[in-house]
Amino acid sequence: MRSDAVAQSGGLTSQAVPGASWMFASTTLGRVIAVLGQIGIGWLLTPADFGVWALALSMSTAVMSLRNGGTTQILIQRGPQFAAEAAFFLRYSLLFNGFAAAILVGLSTPYLLTRRTVGIAMFGIAIAVPPATPAMLYRAKLTIDHRFGALAFINFGSAALWQVSVFSLACLGFGAVSFACAPVLQAAFETLAGRLSAGKLPRASRARQPADYFALFRQSSWVMLSAAVLSLGTTGDYFAVGMLTDMATVGIYYFAFQTVVTLTMPIYSGLESVLPTMLVKLGDDPPRQIAALARAMRTIVIAALPLAISFALAVPFVIHLLWHGKWDSAARPTQILSACVPAWLILHATRAFLEARGYWRLRFGLLALNGVGGITAAAIGTFFGSVTNITIVVSTYYVALGLGLVFALRRAGMTFADVTDIVGKPAILNCAALAMSLALRYRLFPETGDSLAAVIFFLLITIGNAVMFKPVWMDLLGGLVGAVRARGGKTKAVEAT
Repeated sequence: MRSDAVAQSGGLTSQAVPGASWMFASTTLGRVIAVLGQIGIGWLLTPADFGVWALALSMSTAVMSLRNGGTTQILIQRGPQFAAEAAFFLRYSLLFNGFAAAILVGLSTPYLLTRRTVGIAMFGIAIAVPPATPAMLYRAKLTIDHRFGALAFINFGSAALWQVSVFSLACLGFGAVSFACAPVLQAAFETLAGRLSAGKLPRASRARQPADYFALFRQSSWVMLSAAVLSLGTTGDYFAVGMLTDMATVGIYYFAFQTVVTLTMPIYSGLESVLPTMLVKLGDDPPRQIAALARAMRTIVIAALPLAISFALAVPFVIHLLWHGKWDSAARPTQILSACVPAWLILHATRAFLEARGYWRLRFGLLALNGVGGITAAAIGTFFGSVTNITIVVSTYYVALGLGLVFALRRAGMTFADVTDIVGKPAILNCAALAMSLALRYRLFPETGDSLAAVIFFLLITIGNAVMFKPVWMDLLGGLVGAVRARGGKTKAVEAT
């Protein structure tokens, strides 16, 4: 039975990888734009300016959990009923988005009255929430229809617009205020691009009673709570660092954190857009579903570990080269946070699995561990005095959480052999390659930096992957090639018509 499930899950992989490949490619381009933007913004703004934006984000976190009323994943899960549910979900989401915007405006008012730039940044976040409501439904429709190319375009355009707007205002001397306009422009673009890609939203097929709204609220309340703790996991540590230290310290931490997020975002976006839908389709076949999750996690770790280690070895040289010493204080924290990359991706895959099974309370518990644990770790780290020590504590927590999740999935049907394939074998290979590369670097080229060790590591891990994980990489590359061919076939068909 188990072997049949594993064999059948290969069909899921062949479907999921092309979709994830589109998201990976577009998000990679978006992150290239983000890197270019961060290079420019890093030259123009100070650590304190970055700290202002990080603090504004973290203070908006809890309120932003109300956005869309927690309906995004529920609507995707109800995919076949989209036409009947869309108008109802739109009205429900607008209600919550208007409420969230009003709260954020209220929170920003004291800062605006004292002319503090944190208030302006929060106000920009607030007024962007209601106009973005239709964009959620358009994204859900495109996800349900597996139109990942259109989603990829929207993601890329939104990311590029954010960077261009912040950079342009920074060039004009607006300082930390440069961050305030980007959310508004993103909301307008995503709504317009979604409308052009997904078409007009269906009208309501029947009137809705108050009981329908309360029923949806009972289901979405756990999702909103989960969104709150998820947001805490991504920005709450900025709040802890900002409250317990100073703006420059939180700015350096934010800079390092966002540099690492740039590395993970292409893979994360592919998972977020593709894996939940694919796992939902297997909801009636739990053995096949858990087999597909195990295959996905194995691929994630095999790809993410070498990426994270190579990045950690090379990033000090890159940061010094790009900013000529201005951000050298962020180099070591960035190296340390790179250890979180595989753990974050495992967490996202686990969350997709819980969503597919409708385990909203367990999903909330998972995200609470991520959010509250991350904030606590950051707060504890501040007592050790430096950004480097903060990142050591935070990274230790996330790595432990990622490992714990993999072992906990055994209760859902994942075997010990799956756990070994996901964690054990990739970790042994990468640790061995890292030890050999550092030994060769220090023995043969003691005067060079770790960037040379990154090159040696890349060569060693490429050979190791070819020997130990050739089938995984063949599946991944086959999916990428299939996505390109499928896109080419669609293009030729359009030209023929």
